[in-house]
Amino acid sequence: MKNLIESAAKKFGVPPEVLDLLDRDWISGLIEEFPDLLLPPIMQTLREQYVKNGMEWVSQHVTELRNQFQLLQKLYGPTWILA
Repeated sequence: MKNLIESAAKKFGVPPEVLDLLDRDWISGLIEEFPDLLLPPIMQTLREQYVKNGMEWVSQHVTELRNQFQLLQKLYGPTWILA
């Protein structure tokens, strides 16, 4: 899973430092059940926030970003199960 996260981060232009802040193990646990569904939105969101607000903002808003990703899991998780 960590290789998939690293690859997606590189593809989306997310610096390794951003992954460090959110914790790769945490991201891995979040998307383990729904990797195809959640990994692209996670990387896109990380990239957008990093480019728009910078590393300092990301480091100050880790909890908020984690909550957004958990919401994605809740919203899209059932769709994956029904598909």
